[in-house]
Amino acid sequence: MNGSDDIEIIPGWSGRFVSRGKGSHIVRRISTHELVFCVKGVLRMFEEERFFELHPGDYYLLKKGRLHGGTEKYPAGLSFFWLHFDCAESLFESVPQTGHCAREEQLSLYLQSYLTEQSLVSPSSEIQKLLLLLIFRELERATVPENQLPNLVLRAEEFVKIHFAEPVTIKDAAIALHCNSEYLGRIFHIHFKETFTARLNRIRIEHAAKLLMESNLSIKEIVTECGFNDPAYFRRIFYNRYASTPGNFRKFHSSGYCNTE
Repeated sequence: MNGSDDIEIIPGWSGRFVSRGKGSHIVRRISTHELVFCVKGVLRMFEEERFFELHPGDYYLLKKGRLHGGTEKYPAGLSFFWLHFDCAESLFESVPQTGHCAREEQLSLYLQSYLTEQSLVSPSSEIQKLLLLLIFRELERATVPENQLPNLVLRAEEFVKIHFAEPVTIKDAAIALHCNSEYLGRIFHIHFKETFTARLNRIRIEHAAKLLMESNLSIKEIVTECGFNDPAYFRRIFYNRYASTPGNFRKFHSSGYCNTE
């Protein structure tokens, strides 16, 4: 991937859309590229002769100059990020036009940070360019074939994503996956470069960050929702992850452009 010099920021042309069940995406051609990342619901669109639908965690890169639009009325509750930009064609070389993001919460965080910077009185185009590069890095992760990981690791990762809100341990995962806990811990560390507990806490904290940005739940409720039983421990590892308290994190990421229809 090339550097930020190959990217042109389009001021003000980005946001978070939340549907109230009215209207649909207009049919048009635009002079910029557009990234669409679905957060909630199903978005159905077309680009030239290609029809596609995006589910939560899916993205699509609409190329400039191509006719595109919606194929149905926006369903109520649909939510997606949209970001217009221009860049050298080489920026797309390592990223498929569409795919499913491997780390949805992280991509949402980068996109929200982009909107927060955009909303400032004097936004920094350099910071926005760097954030866009981070966004593309996350999209690159979606291209890593899952078959490169052993089946047991994939099943363990899925177990963590399903049960992270519960008081689970590596022993619980090993019992569910019918394997030895020491062996599971060893191969987990080899392939993810972190322990099972660290991975579990990472998923919990990333989910907490998502709830802080998108929900009205209190911090106490989020602590419980994410599987923590010690608020002080939650605050400590949250700060280690984001260099911010949960309250300040929510305040900072509550800004940015959001449109509804």
